[in-house]
Amino acid sequence: MEINFSTENLVVTNYPDWGGGKFIQMALALHPDILLQQERLARLKMEGKQDIYDSYMSVMKTFEAKKMRKHHIEYGCNFLAGFSGSHLDLDILADEKMCIQLWKTLTNQEEFYFFMVDHGDGKSFRRYINRKTLRLKNCGWIIEKRKGSYDEPEQENLPNSFQFDMNSVKNSEDFLNEINLALDFIGVAHFRDQKVFSTHLEKIRETFLETFTIGFGKEGTYDKIRSKRVNG
Repeated sequence: MEINFSTENLVVTNYPDWGGGKFIQMALALHPDILLQQERLARLKMEGKQDIYDSYMSVMKTFEAKKMRKHHIEYGCNFLAGFSGSHLDLDILADEKMCIQLWKTLTNQEEFYFFMVDHGDGKSFRRYINRKTLRLKNCGWIIEKRKGSYDEPEQENLPNSFQFDMNSVKNSEDFLNEINLALDFIGVAHFRDQKVFSTHLEKIRETFLETFTIGFGKEGTYDKIRSKRVNG
């Protein structure tokens, strides 16, 4: 099996480093047709063994690990695909050289949507001609509270893209609305039970706001490698 560069199920999240994009991906992955960025969890959902509660608990596990270890914990591109957008920036053929088998499987199926990240201009995955781009805007307040600095750049429009407003994270109703707009953009149906979905989503939002500075600035060391431990 080869990589299918025409897949329509790849969603590239485009945002600056420290801008909160992995959190948005986890929130969207509460949906039964959207995968978390971790091989084992992705396979479980594809096998029908991870419902909304299981996905919710997998997300909450990262927050609990943050609190306990005082490190930033996240799922990530390397854990799902074996490579990341930064690898493609250095070598456009990096995906063919580095990807794990799951990546090839994902690009050749049409049921589940999966995320990768581009911290640049949104073109790292340009060979994936039918990709969707979820571009985050107004993330400066997150970066600043993480002791970083960032000026919102003027970026050219990308085809098949949606701008997600990170200011919505500050308000429960705004966040639910923005997430549902993103689900519409991706092309999946809304949850039938919006009460269950909104309850889990609100808990994730609240916990993100409680923990999103952990591991940044004076509080600790930003350490993606430790996210491997979150799964065992």
